Amino acid sequence: MDRKIKVTIDACLPQMVTAETIYNSYGAVIVWENTVLDDLLIARLKDFGIDIIRVFESSLPQNIKSQQPNIQIKSKEVQFSESYEKDTEEFKSILHDLSVGKTVSIEKTIKIADSVYSKKEQNSEIIKCISQIRSVDEYTYYHCINVSMLSMLLGKWLKFYPEDIHLLVQAGLLHDVGKSRIPVSVINKPEKLTDEEYTEMKKHSEYGYYLVQYMDGIDRRVLEAILYHHEREDGSGYPLGLHGEQIPVFAKILAVTDIFDAMTANRSYKNMDSPFHVFDLMQNGCFGYLDPIVLNTFLSNISHYYVGNKVKISDGRIAEVIYINSQQYGKPVLKAGEKYIDMSIEKKVKIEQLI
Repeated sequence: MDRKIKVTIDACLPQMVTAETIYNSYGAVIVWENTVLDDLLIARLKDFGIDIIRVFESSLPQNIKSQQPNIQIKSKEVQFSESYEKDTEEFKSILHDLSVGKTVSIEKTIKIADSVYSKKEQNSEIIKCISQIRSVDEYTYYHCINVSMLSMLLGKWLKFYPEDIHLLVQAGLLHDVGKSRIPVSVINKPEKLTDEEYTEMKKHSEYGYYLVQYMDGIDRRVLEAILYHHEREDGSGYPLGLHGEQIPVFAKILAVTDIFDAMTANRSYKNMDSPFHVFDLMQNGCFGYLDPIVLNTFLSNISHYYVGNKVKISDGRIAEVIYINSQQYGKPVLKAGEKYIDMSIEKKVKIEQLI
């Protein structure tokens, strides 16, 4: 199998072959995958401020293969994945300690939050990572890490100060710690919960608040986000039925990122939905439930990172996402073979899964 190697743009030479589709900051394609580079294309990439690209190893001249650091053998994706798994393992220990009644120091949470925050410029890696299939039994651990990363991105897109974004990361990490007090049989139940079980599940935000409030030095905004992340704009949420401006902004952010990650994950009672199906549901089905500014900021930014993804559509064909429709984020323009498919027009076409 031909390896994909990261190369700095200054080390690129004609005849190298791109191993990824390259986009500008707005999600538009600059160069397609499997393109043979020439001087003009290399200059164009430099003009767009592209620093590093991936090329197929077989296209590298022999005298370039040995050049370090221009050739990055251990890709950023691998480094990111290793750090992501380490963060998850560290977070498992926090949940375990809380589940057996131990007091957890804020330092352990801050250490993981620092690791997550260090990834703040790795938007593409974050979004690729949260799209991976995870074990149902491990859902809660990965979900908390994912929500922390997504909340960090959303905080950036909302132009929050760095110190506030770091607190958002902490809130994302801790938002579901109350589930450590919910029976595993309820958390992982494949069937619909009974009324009693659902009532108990809804208490996790309160349980989380009471568990975390004893962490020395925990910020009030983090506590509020844990307690209120299931509140909804129209007052239909829990635990207090708050409305609109009564809900702190951190909780509004967690409400959006929590829903997105939960809906795009494998669960004990359902298979993962495609991100585009979730975009559609969130854009059209959450009116009145989620803060419109927070929601639209999230959808308008995250959707562009799926341009270039291969998807399987409802008729069995494999297509590529080539354009995001800002009026309907869940209905992009696809290219299947030589045919273009505008999902906002061809309404029978559905995206079944990412490839």
